[in-house]
Amino acid sequence: MDTIEPFKLERFFARHEFSARRLLCSSDCETRSLGEILALEPGSEKLFSDFRLGYTETRGAPALREAIASLYAAPPAEAHGDPNIAAGSVVEDIGDGTRGGTGHGTEGGLSPECVFVHAGAEEAILNLCLALVMPGDHVIVNRPAYQSLEALPRWRGAAVSHWDLRDEGSRWRFDPDDLAALLSAKTRMVILNAPHNPTGAIPTREEFGRVIELCRKAGALLLVDEVYRGLEREKESILPPACLAYENGISLNVLSKTAGLAGLRIGWIATRRTDVLDAVAVVKDYNSICSSGPSEFLAGIAIRHFNRLAERNLALCAANLALFEAFAARHPDFVALTPPQGSSIAFPRLAGRAMANFGGDAEVMALALLADSGVLLLPGSLYSHERRYWRLGYGRADFAQGLRELEAWVEKRGY
Repeated sequence: MDTIEPFKLERFFARHEFSARRLLCSSDCETRSLGEILALEPGSEKLFSDFRLGYTETRGAPALREAIASLYAAPPAEAHGDPNIAAGSVVEDIGDGTRGGTGHGTEGGLSPECVFVHAGAEEAILNLCLALVMPGDHVIVNRPAYQSLEALPRWRGAAVSHWDLRDEGSRWRFDPDDLAALLSAKTRMVILNAPHNPTGAIPTREEFGRVIELCRKAGALLLVDEVYRGLEREKESILPPACLAYENGISLNVLSKTAGLAGLRIGWIATRRTDVLDAVAVVKDYNSICSSGPSEFLAGIAIRHFNRLAERNLALCAANLALFEAFAARHPDFVALTPPQGSSIAFPRLAGRAMANFGGDAEVMALALLADSGVLLLPGSLYSHERRYWRLGYGRADFAQGLRELEAWVEKRGY
């Protein structure tokens, strides 16, 4: 097996994240204190103080998995908006080497047996790839992509094809026809990220239904990175989770983004394919073994109050994005923005004279900004995308101050 490639984004952050004075590119939302989380459930302070620091279960504490499963209550069938999106039966054999999967539901939702807790979303991605992807497999990943979603299948020896999003000006589009052209008999898995990192794009219900139809015909697993679920700008754009929408769907989520609790390092995968979870369990025995018990305790409280946590951050994101859209309108010689439909991040691009002055390279711009003002932006080249793009993070409480500092720098340079 080849040496795994360096994670460019994380190496960039390792150099600059904790030395920069202000971050305008963070992917997570504003966090909460330990006291704020405990205050959500009276009496939890005493329970937390008495918590015993032993091992937890490999798949996660039963109470936590039950709380997570409750997030996946199935909506009425007609609410899916597309006949191809159905939280229905589970196939017994998709010819992929993990036969015999059986699903467990609770009135159309998921049972705790369908949930597997991990130490963050990154560990879940690693364990899924180690368990499911083999040399000679074919994996399709949307692009721009969070690097691990494409690098780990490639490290496992799979052929990786890129399903490129299209920047159409008014929205970033996932074109199902492009996916159809990439699918083959060897396609093991399709990996989709929605709401998307870094563009904030969301497929329409019709587009998502077509994706599921195509995966079903190809006999492919569908892994959907849903870590920004709950930060959709319009309720109409909210998609059903992959684990309910498709019998071979796998949902990935984490408390880092929408809930703003990155320090807990608690993520999970959810799927009716319990045979997939069994394969993942074999791998997890070789790395983390189990998650942190105190983190799981706090995560249980957060999950039971997830909507409250999400609503605060959704409102913060809406206010901050409006500030940036006004900034972009004032400085068309510096930036152009295709609006994100969800998440706490966007993918603006250099425009006008700034495009020319920085040679079309947002990394040159970002390093100049950092040197002059201590404000950090994330170059789009770290997503192996066009160099004129850069990632903006607008989920933090200090965003308005950071934007004022960016604007002062932009105005000083005459943009």
